[in-house]
Amino acid sequence: MSGHLAAGGPGRSLAQDGEIMADTNRLGMTRRQFLAGLVAGAATAHLRSLGKDSSPRLNVLFISSDDLNCSLGCYGNEVVKTPNIDRLARRGVRFTHCYAQFASCAPSRFSFLSGWYPERTGVCTFGPKSRDGALRKAIYLPQHFRKSGYTTMRLDKIFHIGKDDAASWDITEEPYRDASGQFKAIWTGIEIKMLGLTDRVLREGRYDKVRGEKGPYAVLDVEDGDLFDGRNATRAVELLEQCARNGKPFFLGLGFRRPHLPWIAPKRYFDMYPPEKIPLPPADPNAAGPPRLTKTEHQEMIAHYYAAVTYLDTQVGRVLDALNNTGLAKNTVVVLFGDQGYCLGERNGHFGKGTLWERSLIVPLIIAVPGQENAGGACERVVELLDMYPTLVDLCGLPKPGVALQGRSLVPLLRDPQAAWEERAVSAWGRKDGQRPALSVRTARYRYTEKADGTPDELIDYRNDPYERENLVDDPDHTEVRAKLRAILRQDRG
Repeated sequence: MSGHLAAGGPGRSLAQDGEIMADTNRLGMTRRQFLAGLVAGAATAHLRSLGKDSSPRLNVLFISSDDLNCSLGCYGNEVVKTPNIDRLARRGVRFTHCYAQFASCAPSRFSFLSGWYPERTGVCTFGPKSRDGALRKAIYLPQHFRKSGYTTMRLDKIFHIGKDDAASWDITEEPYRDASGQFKAIWTGIEIKMLGLTDRVLREGRYDKVRGEKGPYAVLDVEDGDLFDGRNATRAVELLEQCARNGKPFFLGLGFRRPHLPWIAPKRYFDMYPPEKIPLPPADPNAAGPPRLTKTEHQEMIAHYYAAVTYLDTQVGRVLDALNNTGLAKNTVVVLFGDQGYCLGERNGHFGKGTLWERSLIVPLIIAVPGQENAGGACERVVELLDMYPTLVDLCGLPKPGVALQGRSLVPLLRDPQAAWEERAVSAWGRKDGQRPALSVRTARYRYTEKADGTPDELIDYRNDPYERENLVDDPDHTEVRAKLRAILRQDRG
């Protein structure tokens, strides 16, 4: 098997969907009520099994990674080295069809932290703050835990660099302090300069010809702890040790930056990936013009991305070791995910996100619950990052927040990965806040996409076309499919 995505993620099944997905008319309120009861019952049963009445409340370790796609060993990639994320997957359930609600960082994060689709948050750019517009009424995920008696802590990028929400945290920290000792939010692109590491750069460059993100990278003669993510891991270990001593329930949001550009890491991580050994995705016959990169350049870019992923994985391992060493693992839910997908040249030679294509939106999601019966299993149902909020509320036995959430609790799927589930994920992409973005809906078999003005744009059948080579949006044999998926996008999510 190559190290590249098939149907959005390595190792993913292409089967199912019935005839697309369950018709929304057939699902109706009766089934929704049934599912709601199933969620509540499942959470209650799980918490009782943990001895909730006499045991401490479940803690939460919430690990966000920036631009992390499904290039992980536990997702079937046989090239990339991710032993620590893989061992977390063996402790939990790996969701193979999880999708971000927006194809870039800040809007995606405002969505899953508020529990609302981007159509409700109104956020499509990096401009809005945490309490702008509709978000004035939001009760963010960590804010709800704080209101429920948890100590809430943030390390680095959970909302976005330079953006935060004071009501959400008891402790909120950046990995950089200025000369006066004050925390200062620093853009990832100037990390090397701000940390005074410019003389430790062994090799650097970028790929100006590529479509999308230009792939700046730097090979460094440094230790892991000299960079932001290494600092974040060190501080997370310290906070976990403090939490183990004080015994209070906690929610720790740990925001790692890798593998976001620039791809920077100590030299040993780059040495793990000789470019000539990196397999490439199949050529795209629909590409706009000849390839802009040579084969070697394409391999180099993917190798640099993998190096950044493995550096991230090592930092995750340090934190998981601390969780075990402090004894907190037995009472802590661990969630690890990417904030949106990341293309590696599979389609039209595009690198990065910012499209409504499969690889811009699909993300890894691993949830590990103490005492989990299905540990090490995979769930192939279509789910959304939006679902993390209600899932954690249910698992930790919290009351519902004072605002309605638009995601669905994944507790039934944690108990039974084959449980009944309405398979659909809605995602967005746009460049203007407060206006209708372009929208896309993914089911177990299809993706249907519309432009911002509602014009049908694309219909892909992943059972037969995992690399998105054939657009069926005007195919008369798929008129009914398109109409049903279009109806989903017409539902009110504002």
